[in-house]
Amino acid sequence: MTTLAPTAALRAFVRRFIVVEFSSDLRDAHWPDTSATAAFSFRGRVRLDGERWAPASAFTALRGTVRAHEHRDRHGVVLVAFTPIGAAALLRAPLAGFSGATSDLADVLDRRGELDRLHDALSAAADRRERIALVERFLVERLRDARPDRLIAAATATLERTHGALRIADLARDAGLSQSALERRFKRVVGVAPKAFAAIARLRHARALHASGADAATIAHAAGYYDQSHYINDFRRATGSAPETYYRAAG
Repeated sequence: MTTLAPTAALRAFVRRFIVVEFSSDLRDAHWPDTSATAAFSFRGRVRLDGERWAPASAFTALRGTVRAHEHRDRHGVVLVAFTPIGAAALLRAPLAGFSGATSDLADVLDRRGELDRLHDALSAAADRRERIALVERFLVERLRDARPDRLIAAATATLERTHGALRIADLARDAGLSQSALERRFKRVVGVAPKAFAAIARLRHARALHASGADAATIAHAAGYYDQSHYINDFRRATGSAPETYYRAAG
């Protein structure tokens, strides 16, 4: 795996580029994230939740549940992790209709020929840095005239910094908007409501606390859940299992 930061032209829209190459078939789990992603496969393929094969150029919006990936045939992929406001600028469309789904980027952008040429170039590229450069050039052209929504960027940064432990009414007040106006604008730009975004940020913080060795009661308190039961219920909604059961199965 190789990770690179974007150039200055993309910094408001892209958090990082990641190239992952699998040497054998592998199944893994992808946790909910506060970043929508674009994935450009250049070798092999990946199946989502055991149901369908992902398109060669795929866009995945924010989702609140863990997703299973099955990587086959030495899968190789360039991933673009967007900032919370970056994907809307790329798609040039409200993100609310994409929430929780993986879409064919060629259909969304109506640029199948261009994406087919990008796929061929990625497959023929000499190394990972060249592949990232190819994707970066594609995005720079697409985002040339884009303007980031700085108000929503600030709101998402606050929710991430506080790990979702902030009342949405307070977030709206700080933004100078009514709560309903903030929620409409947030959902249009980010794809989910502020409350759902905060829940993802809180769950990711809880996972990091577990990795540090904290027990469930400590995690619930430190991550801002009302109580341990609330933490367990949120975790179960995201993974299908209680924390203890999930982490035991994951090894």
